[in-house]
Amino acid sequence: MIGEKQGHIIRIFDTSRLSSFDSKLKKKSGNYLAKLQRDKNDKSSFCLFDSHEEKEQIAAFVYDSTPFLRQWKDGHPPRRLKMGIPFVRDDGTLENLAPYLKNRMVENLKRNTSTGMQVYNTKEPSFDKGLYRLNFNGRVTMASVKNMQVVDSDGRMFAQFGRVGEHRFHLDFKYPLNALQAFALALSAMDF
Repeated sequence: MIGEKQGHIIRIFDTSRLSSFDSKLKKKSGNYLAKLQRDKNDKSSFCLFDSHEEKEQIAAFVYDSTPFLRQWKDGHPPRRLKMGIPFVRDDGTLENLAPYLKNRMVENLKRNTSTGMQVYNTKEPSFDKGLYRLNFNGRVTMASVKNMQVVDSDGRMFAQFGRVGEHRFHLDFKYPLNALQAFALALSAMDF
């Protein structure tokens, strides 16, 4: 997958469907998968819409900006994130949201409402010797405010994203997240 940013929208394309390296990334070329749209008024919120004509919302990401006073007092802590995805059926397909919930996942996350979706949060790091720490079991090797682990309400990890080089990051995820939702998580972390 590859993301192409245009203003507040990142279009996501499937690179395995490109006929040649010189192929243009276009919505009508057959390789368009989804769009990740940042809210114009609230730059900490992102919605992921599929490529179908109905444009179903398949994930939402809301980052919590740390107040400046806390950053100054505690150093720059890792970002906090709330992520919502529709429930997944037994056959692996996403459950359609009820019409009254359609395209309202971000609003529900901001109101701490989990109606019609599964909600995940970033794991709180420990603060040790003046540094924030998360255990990535060797998968992440460099400190970054973008480093995160995404857990459910029981503390089970479903995704982790972190820096391993100057311009390299690792992204790990598992069910019920799919590759598109996980890739959008990484893109939102890079764009916030």
